[in-house]
Amino acid sequence: MLAHDQERAPGRPLVILVNALSAVIGGGITVATKLTRQIAHDFPEHRLLLLCTHDDVAEFSYPENVELLHRPDLLPRLARWKWEQSEQVELLEERGVDVVLGLGGYLCFRTNVPQVAVWQNSNVFSPPGIKRPASETALVWAQRVAQFFSMRGAAQNVFLTDNSVELASRWWEMGRIRHCVIRSGVDLQGHRPEASPPITKRSHTVLSVGHTYIHKNYEAMIDAMAAYRARYHDTELRLEIVGAPANPQYFAALEKRIRGLGLEDQVAMLGPLPPEAVREKMSSARLYLVTSLLETFGLTLLEAMGFGLPVLASDATCHPEVGGEAALYCEPREPDDIAEKMHRLLTEDDDANQFRERGFVHLRNFSWQKTARQYVRELASVVTETGEGL
Repeated sequence: MLAHDQERAPGRPLVILVNALSAVIGGGITVATKLTRQIAHDFPEHRLLLLCTHDDVAEFSYPENVELLHRPDLLPRLARWKWEQSEQVELLEERGVDVVLGLGGYLCFRTNVPQVAVWQNSNVFSPPGIKRPASETALVWAQRVAQFFSMRGAAQNVFLTDNSVELASRWWEMGRIRHCVIRSGVDLQGHRPEASPPITKRSHTVLSVGHTYIHKNYEAMIDAMAAYRARYHDTELRLEIVGAPANPQYFAALEKRIRGLGLEDQVAMLGPLPPEAVREKMSSARLYLVTSLLETFGLTLLEAMGFGLPVLASDATCHPEVGGEAALYCEPREPDDIAEKMHRLLTEDDDANQFRERGFVHLRNFSWQKTARQYVRELASVVTETGEGL
């Protein structure tokens, strides 16, 4: 009899397949690497098979109870989906997998192995008002349909915020779909006030980190820079946007907008940078800005706090839930409001330092240890329930 067909005694070691094939950019890579490592470290009795496509996931450092299954050939979306519905079934049986932790959400529909679906793809939660190209809109609808059938078939559905559950409820009756909320963690090591440069010794720079998806609403912060210059006559302030051109057409439109507003000397689209370069940017900038209209968690907001940055975030999506009282919030569709709040945090040191100090305190609510413990509890629970039902 296969391992996943056996009734398990409480606390018995599990074989967990972590499906991180879809972790190819930004926060998805962070969750795949940090969560897998933390589970393996804190629960050495379990064995984890980490299935991934991206080199950054494969090259991360993991404990010995993590076996890496690196499949870069599955990077194309269609190839990945086809493999997950066919060859993955054989892998689950051959390796005696007890439970699947699907970080991409969508299920393998041809197996009885219990699956925990984690919903990180912000596209499926898109509220009205976010304009997308027709091809992207069609993809979102297809993903949303697949999400519905996956949520119904999952042994457990994990959402990163209550806001994601609320957005999902616009499309589905969430009261009839089993789900829970598990917030992501943040690395706390080294995030101490005394290890972070004070406000007064930082550069006159506003930083934003995130790949250029349409829902990131970067045009608002670019327009806010124009409003800031016009209102406060500041031609020295610099906005740096770090992130890959996930949507090349949108990226090009943003560069055109910068030129049209004459902001070439003040706004820089830096593209993707290696992690150490991003850390350096966060250590030297004066303010962190995020004007996104849609996030499933918004991890960079917390990461910025860890580097001692005051955070100005949009009051949309999950930002107020994640940032709490440790961030200042703005109306993301009002450049004048963004500019006014920027000026407050850039010129009023007492306010900036207050938010900086709140940020360090707020981070204590988030840790990968706590997150890993919650995930393992859900994984063990669905395995136990499956065994009892046989």
